[in-house]
Amino acid sequence: MPRNKAYRTNQAWLTGVLGAYILMQFSWWAYLLIKQNRTIDELEGTSNAARYTLMILGEGSVFLGLLSLGFVAIWRGIRKERVQAEKERHFLLAVTHELKTPIAGTQLAIDSLKRHEWDETTKRELYEDASAGLSRLYQRVENILHSNRLVSGKAMNREPFDAEHIFKEAIKRQQTGPFRDRAIQLMTQEKAMGLVEGDADAMALAWGNLIENAFKYSPNDEPVHVAISQSLDYLECTVDDGGSGIPSNKRKLVLEKFERIEHTNTTGTGLGLYLAHEIIRMHGGELTIDTSKRGGCHITTKIPLTS
Repeated sequence: MPRNKAYRTNQAWLTGVLGAYILMQFSWWAYLLIKQNRTIDELEGTSNAARYTLMILGEGSVFLGLLSLGFVAIWRGIRKERVQAEKERHFLLAVTHELKTPIAGTQLAIDSLKRHEWDETTKRELYEDASAGLSRLYQRVENILHSNRLVSGKAMNREPFDAEHIFKEAIKRQQTGPFRDRAIQLMTQEKAMGLVEGDADAMALAWGNLIENAFKYSPNDEPVHVAISQSLDYLECTVDDGGSGIPSNKRKLVLEKFERIEHTNTTGTGLGLYLAHEIIRMHGGELTIDTSKRGGCHITTKIPLTS
C-alpha cells in the first residue's frame, strides 16, 4: 500500500510539473513570435506587429484556457482516485477486522467445546456464540457479495414475498451474539400486510444492516424501536436506535460506498447503509434518515406493494 501511495503522489507531482513546463514553454514561444514580428516591422517599415500581437495573444489565451482546464480536470481526477484508493484501503482494513472477529469468536467457542466438559447451560451458551459468529460472518460476506453485484449491474430477483415475515427474520438474525440481550420494541398493525415484489434475500440484508447499525450505535440499555406498517401503496419500515444520531450534514454522505461516521468504540466497512439504500432504491422505494423524538437516528424505508 505505501508503494502505491508513493506512486500516486509522484504521478500527481509529475502532472503538475509537466503542466507548468508546457505553460512556460508556450509563453516563451509566444514572446519570441511577438518579438520577431516587431523586428520584421522595423526592417520593412510596416505596422503589422500590433495586429499579429493581438492575434497571437487571442489564440494563445484560448489555447492556454483549454490547456488549463484540461490539466485541472486531470488533477481533479488524480485527487479523486487518491481519495477512492484511501477509502478502499480503509475498507480492506475494516473487512479484515470484521471477518477475523467472528471467525476468532466461533473458533474459540468450538475449541472450548472440544477441550473441556461443560454443563448443559454453558454448552448452550457456547453453541450460541459459535452460531452468532457464523451469522455475523455470513452478514459480512453477503454485504461484500451484494456490493460487487451492484457494481457489476446484475439484476435482482423479482418475486412476490411476505415482507413482514422477512423483516421479522432480519430482526431475529441480528439479535444474537453480543446483541442477544438487546431489547427490541416491535410495532406492527393487526391486519395482514400485502406482498412486495422483489428480492427477499436482498431486502433481509438491507433491513438487517439497519438493525445491526441500530444495535452498534446506541447504548446497550436503550431499546431499539422498530415498526412495520402499510398504506394503500407502500410498505413502511422504521428503525429508531435511541443513540446519538447522524448529523444532518452527514446523512447523504453515509449513504455512499465506504463512507461512515467514525465512532470511538465501533468498527465497520462503510457498506451497511450504502447497501440498504441501494437495495431499497432498486425496489422502487426510498430510504430517509431523520432525528427521532428520543434524539437518536430514525431511518424510514418505503417500498411499493405488489399491485
